[in-house]
Amino acid sequence: MATQKALHNFDVPKAIAAIGMFVKGTGETLYPIMKMMYLADKRHLHEYGRFIVGDEYCAMKEGPVPSLSYDMLKRVKEGVVKGDALDSAMLCFDYLAGHRITLKHDPDLDELSISEQQCIQAIIDAYQNVGKWVVRDLSHDDAWRIAWGKKAAHAKRGGCIEPKEIARTLDDGDMLLKHLMDSHPGEAKVRHG
Repeated sequence: MATQKALHNFDVPKAIAAIGMFVKGTGETLYPIMKMMYLADKRHLHEYGRFIVGDEYCAMKEGPVPSLSYDMLKRVKEGVVKGDALDSAMLCFDYLAGHRITLKHDPDLDELSISEQQCIQAIIDAYQNVGKWVVRDLSHDDAWRIAWGKKAAHAKRGGCIEPKEIARTLDDGDMLLKHLMDSHPGEAKVRHG
């Protein structure tokens, strides 16, 4: 489901810790957790200029899904070892009937920065205050609509949700777009005159 570029950028231990925080903080099933991952990434992008785990989002009928995180949890469900980094999720989670996910042990929060933990916790708090249906609706933003609109007739999923489209949904979206397009953020540009 994910591209080669996403595989290169995906931080498996960080994803396991983030999913673990959501499981521990909400007790939710797979699909609401996937929506909360999207919202936490959006919040972190808005506040700190980058995503949390480096996943790639796909537009599905019920909202955005982080492709590799989803694949990793499907691997837990299937229990099939494939010899790559995604297998490590099998040591951390159990996948039960009704798409319930349980923790085998507490998440390793050392994998997440303080800013990442704060953004994840903010989404957990929002979930606890407004419930999963509002969280679901919040994930159905313009970035998701654009990618969902690109799906083929009768397809179960739309296209990739581009980071630039996610940035456009946020305040200061133009500034974030410039940051995302900068191949060397933080370096001064030298003008030759």
